[in-house]
Amino acid sequence: MTGKKQDKKYFNIMKKIKNLIPKSIKFSSAADDLYSQCNSFIENIFQKGRSPLTIREYARTIAHFIEYLENYLGHSVRLKDIKQLDKITLNSYLSYYKKPIKNHLTTDLNEKFLNSQYSFLSKKPKRILEQDKNFFEKKETRILLDDLDKIFTGQIKSGLELTNKLKKYKNLNHKIERLRRNSCIKLHSVSNEKSARSVARCTSVLRTFINFLIKNNNWESHSIRKIETSRFKQRTDNKVFEENEILNFLDSLDPDKQGLNYDTKFNTWQHRRDLSIFYFLYSSGLRISELLQFKINDFPLKEFTKIKGKGDKERFIVVLDIVNEKIKNYLESCSSSIDGFNLSNEDPLFVKSIKGQKKKLSARDIQRSMKNYIENFEGNYPMFSTPHSLRHSFASHILRGGADIRTIQELLGHSSLSSTQIYTKLDEKSLLDIYDKSHPHSKDEI
Repeated sequence: MTGKKQDKKYFNIMKKIKNLIPKSIKFSSAADDLYSQCNSFIENIFQKGRSPLTIREYARTIAHFIEYLENYLGHSVRLKDIKQLDKITLNSYLSYYKKPIKNHLTTDLNEKFLNSQYSFLSKKPKRILEQDKNFFEKKETRILLDDLDKIFTGQIKSGLELTNKLKKYKNLNHKIERLRRNSCIKLHSVSNEKSARSVARCTSVLRTFINFLIKNNNWESHSIRKIETSRFKQRTDNKVFEENEILNFLDSLDPDKQGLNYDTKFNTWQHRRDLSIFYFLYSSGLRISELLQFKINDFPLKEFTKIKGKGDKERFIVVLDIVNEKIKNYLESCSSSIDGFNLSNEDPLFVKSIKGQKKKLSARDIQRSMKNYIENFEGNYPMFSTPHSLRHSFASHILRGGADIRTIQELLGHSSLSSTQIYTKLDEKSLLDIYDKSHPHSKDEI
């Protein structure tokens, strides 16, 4: 490959990576040498074929870790700072990641403020409350707003981060509260304790990142190797619909099942789109990212359809007739509605309308829709009902129907059988039913 072709290929790779990572995720707390290595790491996992979601989560976790170290060390984080990290510092971060409210950096301070999450809206308030007029007339307030605008750069920041960066301001928490109630700042949430699964994922990301640095810089050893792998039990029982529950849920949303008694809002093209998505996710065991890869020219979908899953691994999924039927109803409704669209072959199969403009549906859109429908559903449903619950339900139901674990592994696109084995933790009755149907000795009498 010539030099020009290599340069073009590298440019295209970096462009794709840039588009993958939101602008809010920056390695701004890293010194130049570490910043360069962070980008090299992201490029490395991109070339290994990791999914866009995985790449974003790696970048987000590493940026958060480096930002913590900047607050911890008091300066931009250099490559040698990562090399010299000890086990205590690493465990300190993992403790902070799990539950910020109990880490040592928040002692004797306003913990609610420190652990709240904020985003910056505007230097000019939409309105000024009567009791805050004098506050906004002060020069210090105008300087504070300028400082906040520079610090946030489109990101979400905790009160702890703001406190560490704005030490010159007294009673910062009170000032931030005044800015919030006058719509200059938005309060998002108070951090809750992370699950064991989240901490295990964070530990895995740090281990992968630091091992990359060890190899890239010929380090002999590192304290990350002394950090034990976090162990957790993955539960699916609180995420799986019973078979009658999922059927009742889908029927309750289906205008074709409701006859003349259905809610008129159920006949919009957007509603029919959501319904077709839920049918598709449940009947084929898809991830949302896999569902969103389809285009109009893929329809009607073949009974055995090849898709790209995590890590660009290809597999075949089964598409039932009812899925094609529901997608057909959605597309016909979309093209015939006043607020709909005529979709061309290269358009995404699932679209939305933003100010009359056709846009590709996002994973977050589907999650919001599911949440809204579940909240209005009067039947029974799992404690944690998300679009991914439909994938869990698919796997559990076909296992109960007698499918073997290897087949389920193939249908789900799991690279490791251990990922699939979580679905084998069924109730005793389901396991005995499968045994009675499938094992030749089950019919023997003693």
